Amino acid sequence: MTPPGGRLRDAVLALLAGGLAAGGGVAVHELWTDLRAPDLAPVGDRVQHAADALRAGDRVYVAPDAHDLVPPELETRLEALADASETPVYLTVWEKSSHAGYGGIWDAVGQLERLVDEEAVFVVYRGPGDGLVDDSLEDPLEGEIPEDFHGDPALRLEEILTAVGETRSGTPDDWDYWGGPGGAVAAGVLHAAGTIPATLVLIGLGRLALRRRFQMVGGWR
Repeated sequence: MTPPGGRLRDAVLALLAGGLAAGGGVAVHELWTDLRAPDLAPVGDRVQHAADALRAGDRVYVAPDAHDLVPPELETRLEALADASETPVYLTVWEKSSHAGYGGIWDAVGQLERLVDEEAVFVVYRGPGDGLVDDSLEDPLEGEIPEDFHGDPALRLEEILTAVGETRSGTPDDWDYWGGPGGAVAAGVLHAAGTIPATLVLIGLGRLALRRRFQMVGGWR
């Protein structure tokens, strides 16, 4: 029979082991998250100029080299559509280039969303058949937004901005990274399965360093 003092010692050691295991699991998770997060690419002049214009109040930004795609009269009509939209929307127009300071159109849109820092729909147009619609909205949108950029720029861009204006915020989905409470419990069990044995081994090595038995007496055999 384990004496009362031994039971108390075992309980304290169990709490210590559990705390160390939990801390180890959190540390491993944070390290893994940091390693997965890529460094932010530097923002080039093209994206910076567009972001500055959008943050200054423009809803439509046409780069100086893209007025052949969207002439001033079309830009005015598009600006009116964007201003009238209940769902915030930003349109950026520029010529396609492989030396624009970003890796691809998705990189450019991501940089715009980060710099403008507003929940909105972002549209980037680079010519017939070449564009992207993305959003930084927390809630999903109800309604269809065309993503086909083929054809006449005036018709396509007006159609896209009109469709954004007709969308409404939907109900947020209940998707959970861990799959709900059950998934979170299962993830905790998996973390513990790896960290608790490692913690016990470290405790045992510490006991050996103190010239004591690797295994503790009582319930910790």
